[in-house]
Amino acid sequence: MRSVRFVFLLALVFGGCSESFTPAFIAGKWNEDFTVPGSSLEMDLTSSGSTVSGSGNWCAEAGPCGILTVTGTVNGNAVQLDLTYIPQFQTPLPQSTQHFSGQLTSLNSLQGSVSLGTPGTDQHMGFHRAN
Repeated sequence: MRSVRFVFLLALVFGGCSESFTPAFIAGKWNEDFTVPGSSLEMDLTSSGSTVSGSGNWCAEAGPCGILTVTGTVNGNAVQLDLTYIPQFQTPLPQSTQHFSGQLTSLNSLQGSVSLGTPGTDQHMGFHRAN
């Protein structure tokens, strides 16, 4: 009986440690976790219920820069975002949209993958809170 109580106590302790987020936790400034020098992506997100929206800026390494618009949803830890890249200056690149699917892994980290449109080409994408 003593070991049953111990196991039950451990389940309560570790079960209470999992983080659960409300949609409001997505609000704020976020920067992409880049490893390529000269590249950047920053976005300022707001939430209303489960709806997420925002805007920001992006730059490619030695390439074009532009404006970012963001729409999506958040449900607990799960985050779905459509990232629309709009080049600012004359460039042969058209406007494009990528779908991000991920989750809040902490109050300051958003991790997931972005769909590049072709099956099997999803790439990891992560963000950290900038403020």
